[in-house]
Amino acid sequence: MSKHSSAGGTRVVRRVLSSNQAATRDKLIDAAIEVATESGYEGAGVREVAARAGVSPATAYQHVSSKDQLLIEALLALGDRVTENVRARQPSSADPAGRLMEVFARIMRQAAQKPLLYQALFRAYVGGYPAVAGSDEAIGFGPERAAWIGAALRAGGSGGYDDAEIDSAARILSTMFLGAIVGVAAGRDAEEVTDILGEAVARLLPDRR
Repeated sequence: MSKHSSAGGTRVVRRVLSSNQAATRDKLIDAAIEVATESGYEGAGVREVAARAGVSPATAYQHVSSKDQLLIEALLALGDRVTENVRARQPSSADPAGRLMEVFARIMRQAAQKPLLYQALFRAYVGGYPAVAGSDEAIGFGPERAAWIGAALRAGGSGGYDDAEIDSAARILSTMFLGAIVGVAAGRDAEEVTDILGEAVARLLPDRR
C-alpha cells in the first residue's frame, strides 16, 4: 500500500504486489496483530513488528510508511478474513438478522479477549482516517462499507428484504458496530454491547415471516 497526495489530502491506495511482496506483507500483518495483542499500540512500532516478522526495517518500510498505516493494514486484513470466513462457513441462522448477530457476537468476544489489539487498531484508525477516507478499500471494522456485514446478511435467505433494504441496514449497522466494538475494546461488557446491537438489528430487520 502506498500514499498519494491529492487536492483533498493524502490518500492510501493499494498497489499490485508480486507473490514475494504479498507474502512479506502478510507476514508483517500477522506480526503486527501478534505484537499489538501483546503490547498494544505503543509496542507495535514498525521496527518491532519487522523483527517479529523476520524482515529488516528497511523491507518493512517498503510496504508501510508508519505504525498507523501498518495497523490500518491489519484492520483491513481482519475485515477481509471475517468476510472470507462468512462466505466459506455461512452462519447457521435462516434469516439475515440472525446471521449477522452470530458474526457480531463472535467478533465482540474476540475484542473482549484481545483488548490491547483492538485499542491499537482503532487508535490507528482514528489517527489515520484522513488517509483512508478517500480510498476505495472497505475498512474492516468501521462505517465504510464493511463487506463482512453485507456478506452475513446475504449468506442465505433474504428474509423478505430486497437489496436496497439490506444495503441500508448494512450501512447503519456498520456505523453502530464501530461504536460498539470501540466500547468493548475500552472495557465495556461484550455481552451487554452485543445485546444492544441485537436490539438495533431487530428494529432494522424485524422478522417478516
